[in-house]
Amino acid sequence: MIKIEQLAGIVLCGGKSRRMGQEKYRLSFLGETLLQRICRIVQPEVSRILIVAALDQEIPQSGSNIDVLRDEIPDGGPLAGISKALTFLQTMEEKHVAAFVTSCDVPLLKPELISLLRNQLTEEFDAVAVQDSNYAYSLCAIYRATVADTAARLIASGERRAAALPENIRTCWVPLDAIRAVDPDLESFWNCNTPQDYEKAIRRLL
Repeated sequence: MIKIEQLAGIVLCGGKSRRMGQEKYRLSFLGETLLQRICRIVQPEVSRILIVAALDQEIPQSGSNIDVLRDEIPDGGPLAGISKALTFLQTMEEKHVAAFVTSCDVPLLKPELISLLRNQLTEEFDAVAVQDSNYAYSLCAIYRATVADTAARLIASGERRAAALPENIRTCWVPLDAIRAVDPDLESFWNCNTPQDYEKAIRRLL
């Protein structure tokens, strides 16, 4: 296990948001944008946040411990964003051993989930990710900064799936049911992909 001061947070917001019909990170969610909400949830569990955005996205700088990075690979998908942020971590003076990765569209994310995953990252693993029998949640995971080279190699080979990264490194797979200890209804995995998803998440908190 690693300490909070050794863990960064990576928030990905460079997606096209085609099903939503507008950029998700800008959406208002109970008085703040989705991006602001995710950063606020993640912040107590990490020592620094890296927001990875597309070149044309306007991201306000909102804190001394938040950096905005630009994904320069067109249509590179979330794997390119993860690679960009992990590579950046290796250049920082601060010692970040690993990073928790999330998308910007999971407004019901539980901070306790981040802590649970962090506690599973032992020396024998390069990553900790959640999975069930049918799906691996590669965008709700912790990756060591040292796997940046693996991510870059996968991208160079033409790979775009974020799931390819945990598949090609030493990953501690946490069963989805184990998450119920801190998130009984698994709300942390409720993505706001459509207007209906977005409205459902808001109603959950009203």
